Formats: sequence, structure tokens, C-alpha cells
Amino acid sequence: MTSDPSLQLVAALLVLAAPVGVLLGTGRAERARVVAALVAGAAGAVASIAGDALAAPITDPPARILDAAIAAAVTAIVATLAARRLGSVGGVVLAGSWSALVYQPVVGAVVGEFPPLIQSLIGAVDFAGVLATHVAAGAALLVVHLLPAPRRATSFAFVARSTGWTRAAIAAALVIVGGTAWLVGVERVVDEATGRIVANALIGIAVAALTWSLIEKIGWNRLTPAVLVAGAWGGWAAIGIGAPFLAPPALGAAAVLGGAVGSALSGAGARDDDGSAPRRSWTLGAIGATATGGIIVALLADGFGLAATGTLVLAAAQLGAVLAVTVLAALGGLVCWAIAWVAVRASQRSSTMS
Repeated sequence: MTSDPSLQLVAALLVLAAPVGVLLGTGRAERARVVAALVAGAAGAVASIAGDALAAPITDPPARILDAAIAAAVTAIVATLAARRLGSVGGVVLAGSWSALVYQPVVGAVVGEFPPLIQSLIGAVDFAGVLATHVAAGAALLVVHLLPAPRRATSFAFVARSTGWTRAAIAAALVIVGGTAWLVGVERVVDEATGRIVANALIGIAVAALTWSLIEKIGWNRLTPAVLVAGAWGGWAAIGIGAPFLAPPALGAAAVLGGAVGSALSGAGARDDDGSAPRRSWTLGAIGATATGGIIVALLADGFGLAATGTLVLAAAQLGAVLAVTVLAALGGLVCWAIAWVAVRASQRSSTMS
């Protein structure tokens, strides 16, 4: 199927709003952070185009441009978050290697010609490839946060007070715009499902972000503006896995439960470590939101949910897919962390010699 060129190019442009939102919503827009995101995004786009070219002749350039844009966006987000511990050099190297070694194989297995590989193998459904954009990214970032950072790496701490409510709301809106653009664009053409995808994305991601914030307040007695951005990212995961298949009741369940589960996983233990909630929002929180959205799809999706099939096989497949990608991406993240660690140490030695 040939894509709609106008749709693909507009979606590619709007997708790039997401990393801007994450950058604004997770700390000060320092020059080093901005440069790291730009360099990593460029590396992600190059890896995507190279992967497509190596896999087969490029016959639909607009679709490949959109694929490169989402790869750039997610790689820039991974670099922004990884730089908290690894610094600019480490964040860029980790994100770039992650894009080539982890993201490209996973996205190739979940987004592409119908049926994608993961559906053929275990029957799992992932409409927008959130297993790649959110689960694979979250698992790799979890490795970054669990393993030690190189000594004297110039990292960027998460500063909650640096993000006010107005700025956080703008940042979350940018993430919602980017996520909605990708969900619409990955359909490749404007068809009868487009209206539902747009409505589900805009409403569902926003509701998930608000639910995420509410659970943080109720469960952990705190409410930081930056949580809106993490909630929007988690809502993208919860809704994106089955956006065209969610009628209003299913959409409400995916948004509310996805936001609640993601927030709960983000807040666990936060009273013991003030920095754990921001770290967990983008790792365990995003993975939990994806799993929750997948279960809702298995139970309530139009035409193939529990009511239509009378079986929970799809629910098991959805959870199995999340678990498998988490494990494989964590192993790949370990390799990427080692590459980044070597790059940071080499950069430090070069700076010392000069």
C-alpha cells in the first residue's frame, strides 16, 4: 500500500514536537542538552534510513521520512534522559547506539507490512509500535539508571522547580501533538479509522496525563509540574498500542488505568529517594502503561477483544510481548551503556590531555 505523501510529511514534521516537549519538561533548556538532543536525533534518523535502505529498495519515500522522524524523535528523547547520568557525550553515544542496535530491530518487528513479525510469532497487537518507542526505550534507560555513571561525567540532574506549570503544560501539549501525529501517520493514509485515531489520541493521552498527576497526588502526596510530561508520554504508550480499536469505554479504561498504573510504578519508593520518581516515570512507568494498554486492547478491542473471542490468549500475548521486548532491550541497553561508558572515558582523557 502506498502512503499519502502529504499526510506522511506533515506527520513527520509534527512528530518532532515530542522531543521538544520532553526537553522543556525535564529541566532547563541548556545549550549542551539541546545540542545532545539534536545530534542524537540526527543519528536516529540516519540509522532509520540506513536500515530501510539495507532491508529493501525504498519504494515509498514519504513513509520512510516519517519513520526517520519518529526514530529521530525517540532517539533524541533517550539522549535527553540518559544525559542526566552520562552527560552529553554519554547520552548521545548511548542513544545513537541504542537506535541502531535496539530500536531498529524492534520497530521492524512491530511496525511494517501486515502482519508484522510480532503478530505472526505470538499474536500480539501493537498498532503504533510503542513496544519500540516506549518499552525498548524504557528498558534501556532503566539500565542507565541502575548502573554506575562514569566518574566525573558532567550530568544533568532533574530539577523539578525548573519546570513551572505553564511550561509543563506546554511541554505536555507538545508531546501529545507529537504522539497524535505519529498515531495518525503510521496508518499511512487518511481512511475511516483516522477520525477515531485523532480523537482517541488527543483525549486519551490527555486523560492519562491528568490521571498520572492525580495518582501522584493521592498516593505520594506530591504534585510536580513535570509529571504532566511523563504522564503524556505514558498515555501515548497506553493509547498507541491499540488506538484504532478502542471504542469510548475501552478508551476510558486504557487512559485511566494506563495513567494510574504508570504513575503507581513511578511513585513506588519515591519517599526514600527524591530522584527515583522522575527516573521511574520514563522507565517502569512507561513500560507499565504499555502493558496496561495492551491488556485493555485484549479485553475490549472492537472485533477481537475478549467479548468477541471469548479467550484470554491475546492478553497473554500482549504481556509476553512487553516482557520479551523489555528483556531484550535491557540486554541491548547494557551493550549500549558499555559503549557510552567507553566514549565518556575517552572524552575525559582527551580533555585532560588537552
